[in-house]
Amino acid sequence: MLISLFLIAGCNQSSDQRDFEREAFSMPDGITETSNNGTVENSDPDDWRISPFFQGVIEVDPAYPNPVLSSEQVSLDVVVTGVESVSGLRVYAFYGDNNVRPVFQDLRSPIPPGLTSLPLSPLDISRFRENPQGTYRIVLVDANENVISYGDVRVE
Repeated sequence: MLISLFLIAGCNQSSDQRDFEREAFSMPDGITETSNNGTVENSDPDDWRISPFFQGVIEVDPAYPNPVLSSEQVSLDVVVTGVESVSGLRVYAFYGDNNVRPVFQDLRSPIPPGLTSLPLSPLDISRFRENPQGTYRIVLVDANENVISYGDVRVE
């Protein structure tokens, strides 16, 4: 009976992770507005949640500044709270229809506990460098391509 309980819990967590990943690879819808120093000015409840697989071992602060000018840099702060719990970090920009572009990677394995700040270029995030304005979905994954978090960034 105890084994059945663990199997059911494991299947439910896998199902929750799949649902979270499906949501991550959907079109952007609103942004969490942040200042140049990372202060949240207006929150989007769908942005920067932590996936079921990474609950309690990692925290992700909203990208800042957001919106961002194409000539600026966006920062995404990740705090690893677990020991040897996250293997590598990759950031992708998602444009819909399975159109995904890598924009950053840190393949240290494991990522050491503490703060890791990921610098992101708005020109790399945007679909077209010549005309970068728009709202884009950013997806943070580990080295095994498990989705950790996602959120939307507006380039002005």
